[in-house]
Amino acid sequence: MSQENNNQTYEVHKSEELGRYLVAARDLSPGDVVLSELPLIFGPKAMLDPEASMPCVGCYKPVFTDVGERCSRCGWPVCSGNCPGLNDPRHHGVECIILSTRPECVLDNMAEYYRHDALLPLRCLLLQYTDPEKWKTLSEMQSHMECRLPGTEIYDEANEFVVEYLINSFIDKLDDSTKNKYLKDISADLIHVMCGIIDTNALEIRLPDGAELNALYPFTCLMEHSCIPNTKHVFNLCTKDKNDSYRITVKVVVPIPKGSHIATMYSHALWGTQARRQHLKDTKYFSCTCQRCSDPTELGTYLSAMKCFGDDKGPCDGVHLPEDPLDEETEWACSKCSIKVNNSQINMLISQMGEEVENVQMMGGSVNMLENILCRLSTFLHPNHYHLYSIKHSLIQLYGRQPSYMSEEILDKKIKMCRDLIIITKTLDPGNARLSLYSAVLYHELHSALLLKSKKAKSDGSIKSIEETKPLLDEAKESLEVALNSLKDDIEETSGKKLYEVIEESQRDFNKYCKEKNISF
Repeated sequence: MSQENNNQTYEVHKSEELGRYLVAARDLSPGDVVLSELPLIFGPKAMLDPEASMPCVGCYKPVFTDVGERCSRCGWPVCSGNCPGLNDPRHHGVECIILSTRPECVLDNMAEYYRHDALLPLRCLLLQYTDPEKWKTLSEMQSHMECRLPGTEIYDEANEFVVEYLINSFIDKLDDSTKNKYLKDISADLIHVMCGIIDTNALEIRLPDGAELNALYPFTCLMEHSCIPNTKHVFNLCTKDKNDSYRITVKVVVPIPKGSHIATMYSHALWGTQARRQHLKDTKYFSCTCQRCSDPTELGTYLSAMKCFGDDKGPCDGVHLPEDPLDEETEWACSKCSIKVNNSQINMLISQMGEEVENVQMMGGSVNMLENILCRLSTFLHPNHYHLYSIKHSLIQLYGRQPSYMSEEILDKKIKMCRDLIIITKTLDPGNARLSLYSAVLYHELHSALLLKSKKAKSDGSIKSIEETKPLLDEAKESLEVALNSLKDDIEETSGKKLYEVIEESQRDFNKYCKEKNISF
């Protein structure tokens, strides 16, 4: 079964194993647009600290809970009583009718009283009234209810925080005429299905003001997962046409031959195989068997590898890799000796080390702290291990920024770290589908270290002519260009835009320096 789209870029196929999925209808090249579509439905996510701030239900701007205004009909926090989204049926206009069955406002325990994560399931249900065609499309989306049975953690959580909340606080208070008009089909089971559809298919949108939305897209959701994605998606966040808000555009990042599967990634590219596969199993209800997950070395990066544990005589210089990375009970065998370690022991160690790294990062991660934990964990982990990648990525942003960390030795260490991490990053994500910001930081920091090294070499007299630093400056210039290019699809998002502006400023400073020194390229 296949369905071809109008732009002749993809076909929808179906199989028992994958369900519906997308394949390339023709050879696709980097930059080609696979599809561009508006969301079926979208809704706000709760803020990180909902007792301090909540998203306006009309436009999603964060509002302070203690001083913010309230919707005059339902009492939910809003940015202003004049917010255009309050009457817009795509935003708050219709749900307000349901929410206004409980018009009382509160100032205490607001996170429990105003559960923003329950709004998207409600908006999904209201499509029965606002757009029956969209409701039909939504209802065909995968919900994985077979994995969300009563008694499972995910079922019980949805039941407490969404299903019972919506029924007890609002739906049971509706009169029959209102219920029959807006929610013709309504039950606890149906709300659970909506939660399943959202958890399985929704994409997260980060807004410039810090708020976040979840949105459902009819064809984008058909893209299967791969830990080596061949597409990247971007959201339209800065449009004057409100009807075009949150449009998603899916672009090709590496060549996709005709007939090949079109894939995205639903996990973190810098997690090791076991962490990625567990995350996908917990959140998307499948076990990934992609090329990267099937390869014990993770495409030769050794991102999960550990140094030999050794025996009574001590370790050898080999590394432990999983014999079968797709088997949760696999043993980790040393590449050079007969020592094997069971998977549960590896998982326990990696988990403990991950907590240590996270704690150091959360405490601000000074150079000394990061160097200490890097030294300690390097005893057990391969130099490319993802925990060490995280530490090194933080260190390169500190080296060369303070007088005590600007020696030639430190700069050489920084340059080597940058180059090593760039190789890993390019191997795991050659098209900048998921790691574009990481890549941009690496190239920007490489530029900074190369430029500093060339200036120091000239100032201390070890190089007589500025021209002798030309190779360093050539690489510094090229690094800036690569950094900016890697962000070309990220400048609409706040973090991407800020980083782009920082790198642009570095490029202006670099050009000015080269002009003053009469250096041409």
